[in-house]
Order: sequence, then C-alpha cells, then structure tokens
Amino acid sequence: FATEPRCVPPVVDVYFDALEQRPPPIDRDLSLPSVRRPFLSDLTLMSGPLIADVKRGALDDGPGIRSVVFFKGCPLRCLFCQNPETQSTRAEVQRRPDSCTRCGVCLGACPSGAARPGAEPEDQARCRACGACVEACPAGARRLVGERMGEDELYDLLMRDLPFSRRSGGGVTLSGGEPALHPRFAGALAARLRDAGVQVLLETAGCFGWKAFSEQLLPNLDAVYFDVKLLDPGRHKAAIGVGNRRILENLERLSAAARAGAPSLLVRVPLAPGITDDPDNLAAIARHVRGLGLGSLALLPYNPLWLPKRRGLAKGEAGLAFKEERFMSESEVEACREVVRREGVSVT
Repeated sequence: FATEPRCVPPVVDVYFDALEQRPPPIDRDLSLPSVRRPFLSDLTLMSGPLIADVKRGALDDGPGIRSVVFFKGCPLRCLFCQNPETQSTRAEVQRRPDSCTRCGVCLGACPSGAARPGAEPEDQARCRACGACVEACPAGARRLVGERMGEDELYDLLMRDLPFSRRSGGGVTLSGGEPALHPRFAGALAARLRDAGVQVLLETAGCFGWKAFSEQLLPNLDAVYFDVKLLDPGRHKAAIGVGNRRILENLERLSAAARAGAPSLLVRVPLAPGITDDPDNLAAIARHVRGLGLGSLALLPYNPLWLPKRRGLAKGEAGLAFKEERFMSESEVEACREVVRREGVSVT
C-alpha cells in the first residue's frame, strides 16, 4: 500500500479509544502527540466531510428507490475494497484511461506537473487535487472525487427525490467510506431527513467510536446494514488492515439496540474469493450472528468492478495484493448460502 494506508493499523484503536474518553466528535483535532498525526489530521476534518458522490435512483443499497451519499474516509484498508476512491478523506483525481485520447491537455493544465495521460502512473505526492486537469480534459476522462457540501446543500439535493422514495418505499442511504466517522454531520443530516418523512439507512463497516455515534447518529437512523468480513482476528487484520475487536463490539451493541426497538439491523458478508468465502469463515460468522439473536444475514457476491476504479487513482496498481477479475458464479454463491443455512441462519 501507499504511505497513507500503512499508517492506519497501528493507530486506529488508539484513536477511537481516545474518542470514547473525550466528547468532541471525530471531525476535531484530538491533539494526540503520541499518535502519528498525518492519519489523524486526515480524518479530523475541521469543516465536515468530503462527499465522494451522490447516487440518485439507486436500487441496490436498501429497499425501494434511494439516494446514496458516499462519504470519503474509511479506517479500513480491505484488499478488495469496492469503493477505493472513498478510502482517503482527501480529494483525489480519478482517471478513466479507456476514455483518454492522450491529447496531452492535462499535462499543460496541471500546475504541479503530476498529471499523466492514459494509465501512466501519476505522482501522488505532487498532485494537489486542484481539479485543473479535470476541467481541462476534453474527453471527460478525469473526475475530482471529494466535494465539500454543506448540510443545507446536501439536504436540498436529496429532497428532490422525495416523490420517488415515498412511492417506492425507499429513502436515503448513508454510505462510503465510513459515514460513522462523521457522526455530527451525518446525524444532523439524518435528523432533518427523518423529520421530512425520509427513511434513513446507514451502511457501515463497524469501525467507529461508539459514544459519538450512539449520541449523534444512531437516534436518527431507521436501519443499519453492518458489514462483517472475517471473524478470525489475525485473518481480519491481514486482509482488512485493522483488527476486528471494535467492529464486533459495535455489532453487539447494535444488535442489543435493535432488540430494544432501535434501528433494524442486517449483517452483510461481502464475499471475496479466497479471503472471506471459505466455509470456516462463513460458518463462524453465521454462528456469531445467531448468538446475537439475529436470524438472518445477507451475502454480497464479489464484484470485480472496483479494480478499474482503483487503477484510476494516482496510486494505480501500487500495493494491489488481490486482483480477482472474475465475477462469482451462481453455484459458488449458492455454496456460500448453504454453509450459512446449515448453521441455522437464513440468507436474505
């Protein structure tokens, strides 16, 4: 991995442990001198989160027709991350090499000399993500991922789709990245949406500080989709970049909240061939879910379309340890379902 991801595993638990002891939300500088500051300053955005994208008319991120808000920033570094452009909290230029005509306009437009045509590696350290190359590109082969949107602006945009969500039983999904890294901003937005009659769903990987989340975001949610990749701590750290202690603790808390009538909870298992899809892992997750009093989970078949997105970022192929280009077959997915069912857990 590049420099930024490598700083994640050693500090993430220290960071969230500090959050549990102090009231300020994650978007303030905690001033922890013993922790490597680049990671903290990247996560602690003084002006709120960057938004990677708002996908309107979505059908795959919850019931009905939905608008999905993709927050930038995630403390995990999954080998098979489906949205690699949302890992960093900083703005990034993402390229579409297949659309590039190699006209070279980007070279002259880039003030730092980082831009390169096609799929040629770009100097990530020099790129300031100013967007000059994006505006100059005549082929639309570049886009700037990460826009600062205020709460009012984002709310007004999402409310345009209210007629569709109401008729279809849909709503708004907060996704990412990890929206729960920004509990104050996400919670305030969710509260306004719910007051307007919009159903709000959170998609989370579970690695967040509980105190701020439970006070600012949880009360304003209707449903939570919680992704669990691996149950074994060692395997989890190797493939996901961090341990899973905090993730499992948060899952237990959310399952208790769901039993008490708070937001509904659905555990999802993203399937990655050779990483998360083996029978031992799936059976262990199913037993864990059953032990929490949850009777079902969802399996997310592997989708290789994240690879072109990753290659379009400045880091390109650097650090890619997993490059499966093939979709899972229906028989492979069904075999995974059967493992879960044998443990007494249904698959939605």
